[in-house]
Amino acid sequence: APVAGPTALVAKSVPSVFNELPGDLQTVAPAEESQLLDSSGAVIAHFYDKQRIVVPSANIADVMKKAIVAIEDKRFYEHNGVDATGIARALVSNLGDSGRQGASTITQQYVRNSLAERGYLEGDADQVSAATEQTTERKLREMKYALALEKTQSKDEILTGYLNIAPFGPITYGVEAASQRYFSKSASELNYLEALVQSPVQYDPLPHPEAAQERRNTVLATMLEQGVITQEEYDQGVATSVESMLHPTVSSEGCSGAPSAQAYFCDYVL
Repeated sequence: APVAGPTALVAKSVPSVFNELPGDLQTVAPAEESQLLDSSGAVIAHFYDKQRIVVPSANIADVMKKAIVAIEDKRFYEHNGVDATGIARALVSNLGDSGRQGASTITQQYVRNSLAERGYLEGDADQVSAATEQTTERKLREMKYALALEKTQSKDEILTGYLNIAPFGPITYGVEAASQRYFSKSASELNYLEALVQSPVQYDPLPHPEAAQERRNTVLATMLEQGVITQEEYDQGVATSVESMLHPTVSSEGCSGAPSAQAYFCDYVL
């Protein structure tokens, strides 16, 4: 009751602010790593600021998509870019004692990452900051872009775009680069236990396997609740340590990561 008055005032002011914001968003092709290949197509060296390999939808395992939808936005296939139910739930939670809870859909997160990536590609720090700042205007702009984006792109295109642009480690972006880094396999080969959780730092399984396992088990519980996996798969999953699953491929960036016999050639080409 005490917040009803202020909330009503905000609700009345939102439409005018919302209508003044731009409504079209041109998503960008995110930055990818460059690779130096030999004559047979084998990789000699990788060059990157952000380690990312963009892949099409067909090259991402269905269970990876289901895991992300389950934990990030379970009504992804039902809403039109903005989840009114999620916003209401977050509002109630944030008014209580259960802490801060977000309500961003996968579409909104894709918008946010795309705007930040555009700023990164253009070398515009202010643009990157504006894409991630905690303001009402940023949130409204993000919502309007999300609603518009859902009219021009399919759900699969949005989900694929999100999985290619989202951070999965400190410098590892996109599901393909993350899959190669942590499991030495393509994203098309991931199983439900290897379904990666989007997170820049705190759940990186290489330095933080225990935190990654705790988060992995949360994802498995959510997938079980939503019927994505069976009870047997859940039980098997939580009994498997993340550390035992890891088969990392960690190579240095640039010619320092090239095989010793090819390092001089790499420097020559560079």
